[in-house]
Amino acid sequence: MKKTILLFAGMLIFTVAGIAQVSLRPQIGIKTSDLSYQTVQGELQGKSGYIVGVDLQLGHPFYIQPGININPEKLQIKNVGDVAITKVNVPILLGFKFFEPSYDKTLGVRLFAGPNFAYNVSNSISGAITGIDVEDLKKFNLSGIAGAGVDLSIFFVDLGYNFGFSEAITPPDGVGVKINYLLINAGLRIGF
Repeated sequence: MKKTILLFAGMLIFTVAGIAQVSLRPQIGIKTSDLSYQTVQGELQGKSGYIVGVDLQLGHPFYIQPGININPEKLQIKNVGDVAITKVNVPILLGFKFFEPSYDKTLGVRLFAGPNFAYNVSNSISGAITGIDVEDLKKFNLSGIAGAGVDLSIFFVDLGYNFGFSEAITPPDGVGVKINYLLINAGLRIGF
């Protein structure tokens, strides 16, 4: 009986691996933060920026999409100074493909959502900002991403929103700051 179960499990894994679709997706994107936090020196605001990275899409029509990207965050208090945080993000998204480009269809549509694990690799504060120190910038942040994507032949465009679940900055006054942003990624789909 054990041999039958192991043989069945092995055949199932082999079959799923054989029919599963795999795509490597290098990408670059832009983001705009909706952060607005009032300090003694003025309003700390998020600035637009970029994201660059790569992910894998595994499966069809349901898929898992682990990835890694570099995300420089720039926050500013006008006429006072900047807070720069460089993050390495590790999103692990789950999605569903409604359509996928093929020989008879040129357009694919997807929905996706999942957690994003962000690790700060570089922090700096410039100018005359006094209410926030580098020690107030958290080393790890948890957020969630939800969005939709369009595949066109070997190209794709994703539109998503990153919801900050944990605080990115904890200033001395104890009121934490979460960073949320809208992002648009575009790149190539390299299928295997």
